[in-house]
Amino acid sequence: MREHIFLPKPLFPRHVCFPDFIGGYSHFPEHAVSREYRTKESRMDRLYNLHIVLDGKGYLETDGQRYELTRGQGFLYGPGLRQVYRSDAGEPWHIRWVHFFGERLEELLDGKGLDGPWLFALSDLPPVEALLDRLLGLGRYYQIDDEYSLAGTLYELLARLQETSSRLNVPASSAADRIRTAANYVRARSREPFTIEQAAALAGYSAHHFSRKFSATFGKSFPDFLLESRLIHAKRLLASTQLSVKQIALETGFSQASYFSSCFRRTEGMTPLQFRNLHLTGAD
Repeated sequence: MREHIFLPKPLFPRHVCFPDFIGGYSHFPEHAVSREYRTKESRMDRLYNLHIVLDGKGYLETDGQRYELTRGQGFLYGPGLRQVYRSDAGEPWHIRWVHFFGERLEELLDGKGLDGPWLFALSDLPPVEALLDRLLGLGRYYQIDDEYSLAGTLYELLARLQETSSRLNVPASSAADRIRTAANYVRARSREPFTIEQAAALAGYSAHHFSRKFSATFGKSFPDFLLESRLIHAKRLLASTQLSVKQIALETGFSQASYFSSCFRRTEGMTPLQFRNLHLTGAD
């Protein structure tokens, strides 16, 4: 059995997660995949790739190691990763897959799959299998009104994977943790004149590598993150103190009050003084 179901682009543009391509194989020992880094094949440079083994066995290769996967186990690749996996020839796997995308998936999945494949074992397979069957059923006879059921079913599947799975492979690096540690450090000290080179050094990366990893982890660039951190601090001061706009600009890391006001208005849709007046009148 080989099943491939391609789904249309959703009408609602900001689903937390939504499937692009779902399907499965059984009794197909020839199933083998080898995708290069940043390949555009099947849009895998932009999609997550989830596989779950329901029976039989197969293999995944990463960092020079080969992992055997059997019933109740699976793997998740983040966008753009090199992907190498295949079915066992003598005992071919019965497998289901979901290629998906969404908004802020790095937060929902806690960074899993971004720096390398996440291999996992499920403690309770039947509920996950039921959700996979529901996805396939919706996909086979898809109608426009099924969009939200598809998104909801996939969200439930990903949440259940987080709750009922344990990792099989030891992470090759703690890249996501180091990126988050650097981000927390910068956010707490956002008034200081941070450069991306300084932030990258905190995580132990080159500026180029840090920039790419940071954007993949948070869904925004490092400069945008730093600006957001400064404006969050500024809003707190505007709402809770009588400091002047110039004082707040200097206190939150802006060299000029005019630049601060310009950034604030572009981001918030109002001037700093309008924001202050709004909150002083209790309109929150």
